[in-house]
Amino acid sequence: MKKKFQNIFSLLIVGLLMFTACTDDWEEMNTDPNNPTTVPGTNLLAQSIRYFGDYYYDAWFNMNNVSTYAGHLGKIQYIDESRYYERESVINTAWADLYRVAIDLENAKKFARQEGNPNLEAAALTFQSLVLQIGTDSWRDMPFTEAIRGLNEITTPAYDEQETIYPALMDSLAKANTIFNEGSPRAIGSGDLIFGGDVSKWQKFANSIRLRMANRAASVSPDAASVRSTILGDAATYPVMTSNDDNAFLYYPGSAPYKEPWQEDSETRDDHAVASYLIDYLVDNSDPRLSVIAKPIEDGSYNGVIPGVSDENIGSIAQYSRIGALYRDNPSGYVPFMRYAEVKFIEAEATRTQSVFEEAIVASCVENGIDAAVAATYAGGFDVNNDTDLFSQKWVSLFKQGHEAWAETRRTDVPVMSAAPAARYPGHTRPPFMYPYPTNEQNLNSANLAPYAADVVDKFWGKQMWWDERTGVQ
Repeated sequence: MKKKFQNIFSLLIVGLLMFTACTDDWEEMNTDPNNPTTVPGTNLLAQSIRYFGDYYYDAWFNMNNVSTYAGHLGKIQYIDESRYYERESVINTAWADLYRVAIDLENAKKFARQEGNPNLEAAALTFQSLVLQIGTDSWRDMPFTEAIRGLNEITTPAYDEQETIYPALMDSLAKANTIFNEGSPRAIGSGDLIFGGDVSKWQKFANSIRLRMANRAASVSPDAASVRSTILGDAATYPVMTSNDDNAFLYYPGSAPYKEPWQEDSETRDDHAVASYLIDYLVDNSDPRLSVIAKPIEDGSYNGVIPGVSDENIGSIAQYSRIGALYRDNPSGYVPFMRYAEVKFIEAEATRTQSVFEEAIVASCVENGIDAAVAATYAGGFDVNNDTDLFSQKWVSLFKQGHEAWAETRRTDVPVMSAAPAARYPGHTRPPFMYPYPTNEQNLNSANLAPYAADVVDKFWGKQMWWDERTGVQ
């Protein structure tokens, strides 16, 4: 797969760059006859997958921000983000990148229809749904209906509430599943950088994302709870991931400029350590993944950093465990969009079946290179009916998926975490509820943003996610 990824890039990169260069200004693209107005849909799929992996799982957004909110990482140098001193340029870029990818995928769907390729259309729809799920789980209410029409003239799109975005995305994923079920022989094409053209794995990916969303909203939406039951109860119609072979990972070729983002950051930076919340849990439970997720310090022990610790208490950075080699040191490493283990944890939560819970833990451990027998022994020490056990193990399994781990901690309040000790905004009892709205949006779309911005407190808090039922937190 890794070699195939590199070959694909050598074939597609010229076309991708041509199209990307003319997407910075949609109006110019629509009026300049010398610019291409179509591109093979499979090229746009490749561009979208690669771009989203590069910029949503990198140091700036994933490591500095959402992974620290999730209690997985903490900064040990240039600690601003861990203390909620936001960088406006990063926020603006994250917002713009999200919509760039979503709009590119909207056009990929359109071109796929023009090409008569339903499998490509369904793959683009699946990945677009993932992108927008991460978007709404970051910002809650956001432009949706008017923001993803592709080459359009709407420059100030209206906002949609998360309560309507979630059902719409789950409907889109159901549509993708229906298209896949039609059994078209058309290939997705060389732009499939995740599954190498395996349509059956794309169908499992679509249903697994839908299952993730349904589970997240199940306690606040009877419809979502019904979707969860339907998917788990009908594997023939709604196949989901069934082994680690189905993991939705984007592997990188490993040579510049196509290096895994966390490793590429490590070439010039040493700003991150594993958070104390995660290190303490792994150590206290003799978790076999400890040495995979984290590196020992000089004396052979493991020590995590408190996210957002003050300058007075940070001490020597040599005392903190850095990120493990699997996740930090491999230029040919991967970005994990979704894992089989997550599907099993969702099934375990929905059914409270001990054997399923243990299968989930084993899947995560084996993915991390742990012997299956060792993993099975370890998994037997946890109780599916104990929420702390269940949700803590799921949280560990989501390492490097800062977006998802952050969402789960907001949904479950496991582990219980405090706001940063040296937070810019005092008085809050939990890490951020949301990512800040960008200043560009405040300047360019203020009328539509205003009612939603009014619900925000100190940029990161205020109105909780639709599925966040925690009480007494601020």
